[in-house]
Amino acid sequence: MSGFTKEIIIRTLFELLNEKHLAKITVKDIVERCGVNRNTFYYHFRDISDVVECALLREVDQVFERPVEVDSVLECLEVLVNLIGENKKAMLHIYCSVQRETFTSALDKMCQYIVKQYIIHNFEEEIMEKEDMKALMHFYKCVMTGVILDWMDHRMSYDLTEYAGKLRSLYGNTFEKTLEKAAEKFRRQLSAKAWLLPP
Repeated sequence: MSGFTKEIIIRTLFELLNEKHLAKITVKDIVERCGVNRNTFYYHFRDISDVVECALLREVDQVFERPVEVDSVLECLEVLVNLIGENKKAMLHIYCSVQRETFTSALDKMCQYIVKQYIIHNFEEEIMEKEDMKALMHFYKCVMTGVILDWMDHRMSYDLTEYAGKLRSLYGNTFEKTLEKAAEKFRRQLSAKAWLLPP
């Protein structure tokens, strides 16, 4: 029952965030909308900022629970756009508030997870040195995070899915080609090491 009440409060916050800015939402607004008393609210949360943090962590957890099967790194971007788009106004209102750092931290975790799932789904586990793979994943995670944040900075005023489509036509499968090139280099290194081993 306790978990259910907590979830109701989080859902109510998102409902209100889809209607107005975070700074204009009060505890009174939340408890009146979801039908709980103030004591119940403060039993679960310290304040509204605490609800926001829990809500974003819940979004991250839900992303982690979803199987992500995408065939290109640009499709990863489209997955993120769709996830944020489910609560578009709410996410924008959080980003434009004092909770921006909490939002960017949650977004970073989402981007990292989706890029990792893309690698797992499309490539063999040992296709290159682990440090090289970490560097490549970190780079593309940062690219995706940066693109999403720019979209947020522009108040989601342009179609990011369409933008991703344009990038796909311009750059093709650049990420995939980079992985294939690195994998080929790694295979050659393994072959060279095997050749040097004594019979």
